[in-house]
Amino acid sequence: MKRFITYLLLTLFAGGCIKNDIPLPVVVPRITAMDVEGATAVNIDSEKRKVTITLDETTDIRSVNIRSITFADEATSTSWDITGAQDLSKPIAITLTIYQDYVWTVTAEQPIERYFTVNGQVGSSEIDVANRRVVTYVNGSTDLNNISVTSFKLGPKDITTYTPDPSQLHDFSDMVQVEASYHDISEVWNIHIEQTETVVEMVSVDPWTAVVWLKASGVADRTNGFRYRASGAAEWIDVSGEALTVDGGTFSACVEGLQPLTSYECCAYSGDDVTEITTFQTEAAMQMPNSGFETFSNAESSKYSSFYDPASAVAELQTKWWDSGNKGSTTVGSSYTITMPDATDKQEGSYSVKMQSQYVIIKFAAGNIFVGEFDRVIGTSGGVVNFGRPFTLRPRKLSLWLKYKNGPIDRFNGAPDNDPVKEGDMDRCQVFVALGDWDYRTYGGTPDCPVQVNTNDRTTFFKPDSDAVIGYGAYVSDKATDGWIKVEIPIEYRSTSRKPTHIIVSCAASMLGDYFTGSTQSTLWVDGMQLEY
Repeated sequence: MKRFITYLLLTLFAGGCIKNDIPLPVVVPRITAMDVEGATAVNIDSEKRKVTITLDETTDIRSVNIRSITFADEATSTSWDITGAQDLSKPIAITLTIYQDYVWTVTAEQPIERYFTVNGQVGSSEIDVANRRVVTYVNGSTDLNNISVTSFKLGPKDITTYTPDPSQLHDFSDMVQVEASYHDISEVWNIHIEQTETVVEMVSVDPWTAVVWLKASGVADRTNGFRYRASGAAEWIDVSGEALTVDGGTFSACVEGLQPLTSYECCAYSGDDVTEITTFQTEAAMQMPNSGFETFSNAESSKYSSFYDPASAVAELQTKWWDSGNKGSTTVGSSYTITMPDATDKQEGSYSVKMQSQYVIIKFAAGNIFVGEFDRVIGTSGGVVNFGRPFTLRPRKLSLWLKYKNGPIDRFNGAPDNDPVKEGDMDRCQVFVALGDWDYRTYGGTPDCPVQVNTNDRTTFFKPDSDAVIGYGAYVSDKATDGWIKVEIPIEYRSTSRKPTHIIVSCAASMLGDYFTGSTQSTLWVDGMQLEY
């Protein structure tokens, strides 16, 4: 009996020493929403584990009230309670935990509009926020002892007080200091008024295909404007008054209605002073190949149509410009074609392109067509595509005919941060156009198709706000159309001077196809696509 008890104790002791080698599951905690008082926007980036809060001007950034925070998983715990008043003048960190720890960063930005103008100002004021410095230029004949301040704003609207009041200041023969106070913050600004002999100057001339963007500096209280004409024409055309955008003595205009590949002359004037004549030439007007989707072949596979034809008599139709996800969806059979020409439902010519979302054995596949090339399939988990084709012009719109039928989302595998969509919501179609100067060595693609997207890596998904994007426009709808509709997508440009190297156009019956989210009832037709200049 004693021997049996000893054996039992040894067995229990040994069992107590057995190491638990079963690993904990990896569940990455995510912030899905944050309610912040005084915020104009809250951007959540799960990949970088970062929340960026944009505050309105009047909120005290040192005491921001975070009303609530929402997590993707209710089991998420935090290292401390971030709700309530927080000092966001510098980034703060919070650790989220389900099984493992993940550090998130919460940061705030607060854009504040600032300006300072005087009578007789030449050009725009230079406002250096970091060094609290304002430099404003006036005509060389202006008396610096008798300056009239016409407008000023150096702090948040409505809550900033100034000592002394700039509107009461007139002597700017030397630097003048003004204290701007808001909340309990005081900022001392150094204001310089300097004379310049340059009365009017052409700052930039940016010609596109059918427009030119003009910018000049002159004297603020004079009659300012531009003149232009086709080279060799006798009469000048005046651009002034409401056609101008004015910032102090700086003025700009977009002159429309120009002819492609045509030489023009222009000048700027301020009162009786006129710049020298500048000559410029407008750019060409080009359309994307096969943008009516009339040409296709089985050049790549007997299972599906590709929208080019090596046997075409037209050179630009012999090589691929458009591609789709057919190469991936038809790996299990031709019945899973998601993009195809449609001769029965069209708006122009003999065919449209039909994009039909489907569940392909184990994955949802969104009907799509895009400018670029499908690169490869990654087993059964996803695919890789390379977006873009060489293109250096700057269209102002993308127009197309569109027809859409959709259903409730019945396949949900995730969504972007800041998108509250859920299973059962109506699916959305999307058509977007982007022009940019992407470098394939940075964006992972090829010289012709520089932007690579890997559906297994969300960090590679196309980002309209990336540094390389120059112009972007999108159409998104969760509403079925009553037949065909005409859609015009304005393209918003960040710069009038930067020239793109490539263009991307993408159409999808299910907007979140990259996430394998959408409805198997969604079908999108597109026809007659045109770039408008």
